[in-house]
Amino acid sequence: MTPSNSPTYVINFRDRANCSRIQNVQPGEEILVLVHPDQEPLADPLGAKGTRSQDGALFVVEITTADGTRQPFEWEYPLLKLVTQLFQPLR
Repeated sequence: MTPSNSPTYVINFRDRANCSRIQNVQPGEEILVLVHPDQEPLADPLGAKGTRSQDGALFVVEITTADGTRQPFEWEYPLLKLVTQLFQPLR
């Protein structure tokens, strides 16, 4: 649980390279994921660690805040992949 005085972070879906990395991550692989505070969508993105589970079903994002607090959150990978595709331009 996130302490009430700490911001909650969300994935930055506006960054095309970020979405592409998420779409192409393999089971068990760790990648850089850009996040921002959920109440500040235009804030500079922060780097976080994203890891797809070994079975490929979940994607866990973990950000370490300036004070050293770790804030993990997870997505079901098929849903996350769909969301990232929605933010990509048609080819």
